[in-house]
Amino acid sequence: MAPNLFLCLRATFCPSYWFNRGERINGSLHREEHWESPVPGMYKYIPGLGWHLTSRDDRDHDEKVPVPLVYCRILHRFIFEHDMEDRCRWFTVTTHEGAASERLMFFRLDDGFTWVAAWDSQRRFIPGPYQKWYLDVETDTVRPVLFPESSNVSRVSLVAGKMG
Repeated sequence: MAPNLFLCLRATFCPSYWFNRGERINGSLHREEHWESPVPGMYKYIPGLGWHLTSRDDRDHDEKVPVPLVYCRILHRFIFEHDMEDRCRWFTVTTHEGAASERLMFFRLDDGFTWVAAWDSQRRFIPGPYQKWYLDVETDTVRPVLFPESSNVSRVSLVAGKMG
């Protein structure tokens, strides 16, 4: 396919198309924004390195070293890189009856005790929906959660409650 002549000429003769929005320092694009999550403060985008916390709202001084953030595809939000590493752990499990054991990397959710299998043995991301697992501290193994969190409420009781 041939290049679009109009786009080539516009890019050549209109300097406004040469630059991206934002502040350019030494040829790289830097952006600073105020976020409320994961902690309230100023965050800076560094090209090639991603977002970093530079200063917290509750402190008078900047961070000595900017704290890196990563986007968690499980929680669908940014979290600190060290928090991501703390929440990940390898376990060998049997995903369903009759299957061979697999080594999977699990991620601990915000509640602090529920885990989900998020990466396979080659560190490839496993998209959801996720089966929930819990950690048995005595045996240091994970077991699937067999009942949903709201198992004490049945659909029949909800429908009957609306009718009466």
